[in-house]
Amino acid sequence: MTFYCNDEVNSKVSFQSPLNVTVDQPTGIRSPVEQNSNRQHFIPRKYPFVKVIQKGTNNDNSECHDLKDQHNEKVELHYDISTLNLLGFIETPEDQIIRDEGYRSHAFNVLISDRLGYHRALPDNRHPNCQSKIYSTKLPRASVIICFYNEAPSALLRTVHSVLDRTPAFLLQEILLVDDNSDLDNLSCQIEAYVKNNLHKVRYMRTATRQGLIRARMYGANQAEGEVLVFLDSHCEVNTDWLQPLLTRIIDNRVNVVVPVIDIINADTMELQNSPLVVGGFNWGLHFRWDQLPVHVRDNPDVASNPVKSPTMAGGLFAMDRSYYFELGEYDSGMDIWGGENLELSFRIWQCGGRLEIVPCSHVGHIFRKRRPYGSYGEGDTMLKNSLRVANVWMDDYKKYFYKQRQQPTDVSYGDISDRVALRKRLHCKSFEWYLSNVYPEQVLPNSEGVAPAVIHPPEKRLKTKVLRKGQIVHTTSGLCVQGEKDIYAKRSMLILQHCGQAGKEKKYQIWHETVDSELILASVLCLDVESKEQGHSFARLMKCHGSKGSQAWVWTKKSGVSLLYNPATGKCLKATNKSKRIYLTFDICQDNTDMAFEMSVQ
Repeated sequence: MTFYCNDEVNSKVSFQSPLNVTVDQPTGIRSPVEQNSNRQHFIPRKYPFVKVIQKGTNNDNSECHDLKDQHNEKVELHYDISTLNLLGFIETPEDQIIRDEGYRSHAFNVLISDRLGYHRALPDNRHPNCQSKIYSTKLPRASVIICFYNEAPSALLRTVHSVLDRTPAFLLQEILLVDDNSDLDNLSCQIEAYVKNNLHKVRYMRTATRQGLIRARMYGANQAEGEVLVFLDSHCEVNTDWLQPLLTRIIDNRVNVVVPVIDIINADTMELQNSPLVVGGFNWGLHFRWDQLPVHVRDNPDVASNPVKSPTMAGGLFAMDRSYYFELGEYDSGMDIWGGENLELSFRIWQCGGRLEIVPCSHVGHIFRKRRPYGSYGEGDTMLKNSLRVANVWMDDYKKYFYKQRQQPTDVSYGDISDRVALRKRLHCKSFEWYLSNVYPEQVLPNSEGVAPAVIHPPEKRLKTKVLRKGQIVHTTSGLCVQGEKDIYAKRSMLILQHCGQAGKEKKYQIWHETVDSELILASVLCLDVESKEQGHSFARLMKCHGSKGSQAWVWTKKSGVSLLYNPATGKCLKATNKSKRIYLTFDICQDNTDMAFEMSVQ
């Protein structure tokens, strides 16, 4: 997949020392530390709006339904896509409700997530050079900070258990679960009780009011005891040996801030999909984007196993030395909720003497949701406010390009930035021009009209997906064939049944190509896809092939001997439906009835 003191930006907060001595210090500058031999002892901040739950605390959770550790043996030992696909089957109206409510509340398929349980095997998708690496046992211990708000319990606890299951115990100091005042049913008390009863290395804490991702992370960092801070989103799954490569780079140089390769967990099917090796960038509206590797980096034969410098980071997942985090000024506490904090930290790292890297030997899966399922709760356009702070602190004269791109009212308040300007001066940070010249020379400046094209890269060679077989898809009951309602090049065209063509164009427009990626492509042009609606029918349509499976993945299955075409993303099967004097293709709960009987007549 988002602390503040509820007052103005320049308010002071209290730090509670071990001797109960309160020391006031401006926010966003530096946390107090005491030198103790070669290590720094951290004195955490005391936030009045955070309720900290330590292990062993007695809490009345009588109104909660206890969460039990969920195991699914079919997915726990081996990763198998066929087994995963079957988890999406909608068999009852109750299953449909769980799925629909999950998308509304969380923007991903909670039905499959719940059926997966809290533990599952993942394919080791690292480069062979990474798999053969041996890491030192003398690495620093890490505190993993996971902030959440109204997260689906199965996704949250699978995140936690993946860290516990795949991290050497001697490297994991703790996991900090920061509950940002969740108000979804009994989620908070359920997670609190589950942590208390099952997870001895996990600390649960909850804000008294919602603070947002930025300040929640600030609080978690201030409570952490590990030498390294690792931030994760609340819907992730870490992979084999994920932590060691990150810690190794931090040991090499404490100013290295490191990011794993973020693999895609498909929001519809929960399938783990390999991400290409890319780096972070931004456009002049200060929105993050992924850029291809520069040519000189891409041509390096060792690029798949060696760290790559990145101009920016997505922000959800990264690791950095704890003391360096505070020296660099933490997050900007004047920012609200979510948005822009990743670019602010990225610019600050580079301009103030640090280095930001993608580490290809570390892989973490992340559910890429279809939308952000919650708002900013009365805080207005936090992305705009936060971006204005970024531009006015770090971008010097180049901020004019941001203002031209956004074309927002100039009277939008972005708060007092004097402490951040002072931080930049104290750290002797370089100019934004230096950043563009030395870190991000690929960035393209806008023209006189304020238009800036995307970063120019040589076009990638696209490999054609291997075709397993081709033929007409026949509705066996009627003997009719599936084709587009319009021309084969017409995107969003609905699918209908027509008499099966015997030759020529009539037949060509009914030939489907089934690929190794489970796609069904009509006449090698457009893919069979789903247009989902929360109410009424979901219609089959032709859409541009995106190569990400999801709603374009299809599985042939049988029920009571009837051949069905199943779509794991919807959990339903293709169905012939009479509507407006035509037979359209829709979806319904998979059953052994004649409306759903399809097969491929192989050519």
